[in-house]
Amino acid sequence: MELVSLSLSAKATKQLNALPLQTQHKYRNAFDRLQRFGAKYPSLRTHRIYIHSFSSEISLWSSSASMALRFYWHHIEPRSIEVKALDSH
Repeated sequence: MELVSLSLSAKATKQLNALPLQTQHKYRNAFDRLQRFGAKYPSLRTHRIYIHSFSSEISLWSSSASMALRFYWHHIEPRSIEVKALDSH
């Protein structure tokens, strides 16, 4: 199985670095699962989000790092993902 390349945007990196180490660990585990097993891995609970604007429609994905932690990402290339932002609810 070939790993997917995963990078974090500047915003996601800043958000991740501001979190407690235990929370960072949960996100890093989720990023690892996304890289190794893909978005269909059950515990990631991945959903597609459509964002509409005047000129285009943007497709982002939302995945779970835990029941309360989510992250948003998109494909840069077929085997390359960029995490755009982190969120909790």
